[in-house]
Amino acid sequence: MSPLPCGRSADELVAYLADRDDDPALARHVDGCPDCAAELAELERRWSAVRETAVTPVPTPPGLVNRVLAAVHGVRPRLGGTPVEFGQEGGRVRVSERAVLAVCRQLAVDAATPLGLHVRGTAVEDGQLQVLVTAKYPSPAITAADDLRTTLARELLTHLGDAAPVVHVHLIDIAP
Repeated sequence: MSPLPCGRSADELVAYLADRDDDPALARHVDGCPDCAAELAELERRWSAVRETAVTPVPTPPGLVNRVLAAVHGVRPRLGGTPVEFGQEGGRVRVSERAVLAVCRQLAVDAATPLGLHVRGTAVEDGQLQVLVTAKYPSPAITAADDLRTTLARELLTHLGDAAPVVHVHLIDIAP
């Protein structure tokens, strides 16, 4: 990005808009510079939609509260929870729902971290794994969530075979 005629950059002005008290020398310069004033006016115009969006209430997606509550209680077995059963060399194995969830959660954490995601909760519901994640800005959140789903499904298939649950990854937040 080319500098303004006064030598300042638009990046400096964006930072100035974000925290006006951070650089007193820049604040003094901006107060008397027509180039910076014009650029700031344009930045303000562009960012007004972002600011408006930031204060607009967003309705809670259907089912999110139940998924979060399930994730909070997810490591506790449900009363009467059906164990997962799958074949292995020498016979069939029955694994408790709690053990399946523990494996799923650990695999999710291991796969999410390199993608810039943080696992906020996991739950197995109706044979499907629900994974709630937050992404660190500016990571490519949607691509990372899709990559996590693919990797996790592959890993679970390796560990649990036919008993592997269908994987759903829900991006619930983007953190700075």
